[in-house]
Amino acid sequence: MQYLIVLFIFLSVAFALSGVKKIFSTRDVYKERLQTVIGQAEQASTSEKVSVKTTLDSLVKAVSFLFAARSFTRKLQDRLVTAGIPLKGEEYITISLAAIILVPFLIYILSANFWLAVIVFILALILPLIYISIKKDKRLQSFEMQLADSLVIMANALRAGFGFQQAMETVVKEMPPPIADEFQWCLREMNLGFNQEEALMHLGARVNSEELDMVISGIIIQKQVGGNLAHILDNIGDTMRDRARIKKQVRVLTAQGKMSGLIVGLLPVALLGFLLVSNPENVYFFVRDSRGLAMLGTAIIMEILGAFIISRIVNIEF
Repeated sequence: MQYLIVLFIFLSVAFALSGVKKIFSTRDVYKERLQTVIGQAEQASTSEKVSVKTTLDSLVKAVSFLFAARSFTRKLQDRLVTAGIPLKGEEYITISLAAIILVPFLIYILSANFWLAVIVFILALILPLIYISIKKDKRLQSFEMQLADSLVIMANALRAGFGFQQAMETVVKEMPPPIADEFQWCLREMNLGFNQEEALMHLGARVNSEELDMVISGIIIQKQVGGNLAHILDNIGDTMRDRARIKKQVRVLTAQGKMSGLIVGLLPVALLGFLLVSNPENVYFFVRDSRGLAMLGTAIIMEILGAFIISRIVNIEF
């Protein structure tokens, strides 16, 4: 039994370290992405020494192969690209499944607490999706904050006599990630043979930003009907700065409501989890008695209704 526990601990730590390395490593990210775009097969390394890292990578790839051709994997891959996480969809699923299976099992073995293992299982199930959503929102917000300044740089470069691709290269050199990374990827697609319109549409699909869609629409319309592109970019940049100022004011005014809704929504769930771990007998009343079931059902309905109402109040569309 002790050897089994040691084996599971080793595997969980190994998967976790491999996943963290993949997430924070940016080596060959764009090479792998572009190979996916142009449909090239990955080239295997010929002179790699056998090590623990090699074994773990092979294990992850072997398990990931089971999910490689699934439709939900492609959708997850699009979300990972938008969030800026340098992982393939099947790799992310493999690491998440390892955490979902191994971590609750280890918690149960070490603590002998069934409900604590159940809570850890639920957290391991939803935290990867929450992580993607948070990374996606933060990256999108950073991108949109940099976009207006990037348009100024491009407009000045165009006035100085540079072409459109040279203006984008100026943004890659002058601006930090994430906008520099996305523009560089767009330029690589153009160099690989995609026309300008296709590369810009791919850029808009990856970033999924309304502000960027407005810029891409302006560039494509100018290419079709003509006009002063530098002047168009300046006008779009001014509009975006005004929208960014309004968005910032809205976020400030709704921050307290969002935090209040988050605390009020999570407090009953956290209290229920604490009671299940510390003294589950106090919670069994809700499932053993019809009155408890009625109270629990009412609480769940009111919780969902309150979260919906608060979200409708604080999420302002403009």
